[in-house]
Amino acid sequence: MLSESVEDYLTTILRLKAAGKAATTSALADHLAVARPSVTEMLKRLDANGLVVHEPYRGVRLTQ
Repeated sequence: MLSESVEDYLTTILRLKAAGKAATTSALADHLAVARPSVTEMLKRLDANGLVVHEPYRGVRLTQ
């Protein structure tokens, strides 16, 4: 079971990509109203758990 916070991140990434926008750290921070360093830390955790592929300075994408 995923935490609400993790679900919020994954949903926001999906919505940004569906809108044709890059899911960057800045975009996620703006949409989720959190600090950029917090986004970076969460993306590292999501990447480590195989939920996303995070490429620093390029953005993030969901895995299958």
